This record gives sequence, structure tokens and C-alpha cells, in this order.
Amino acid sequence: MTVNRSGDLSPQYLEAYFKLVMASRQFHPDAAKEYIESTFFNGNPLSFGEQTNRRFMEAYLKIKEEKFKK
Repeated sequence: MTVNRSGDLSPQYLEAYFKLVMASRQFHPDAAKEYIESTFFNGNPLSFGEQTNRRFMEAYLKIKEEKFKK
């Protein structure tokens, strides 16, 4: 996915990206988180700013919770 680095990423965008990575790579939420941190954020979770990092973590926790409710 192409991202414009000028703004904060929305919670919906980050959730959709998590789901895309999990579906396309057959990853568990933890593996998807590691993959996204290393590729999307280039190893720097704050590369898109603190707010985006906070939203990323919220998306991760939400998806992880949803995965284990099933």
C-alpha cells in the first residue's frame, strides 16, 4: 500500500492493513505486527509519528482480541 507521509494514518487504514497482511501471508496477529513494524514502518514504529504508532497498537490489540474471541 502506498502511504503519503504527510499525515496521520487512520485507525481504519491500519486495521485494514493488518487484515490484509494476515490474510495474504497467513499470519497470526503477533507475526503480522512484527512484519508490519519491519517493512511498513522500516523498523521505526515512530516513523509516521506518535499518533499513528498509537493507532497502530490499538489496531493490533483490537485484531488480536477479535481473533481470540472466535
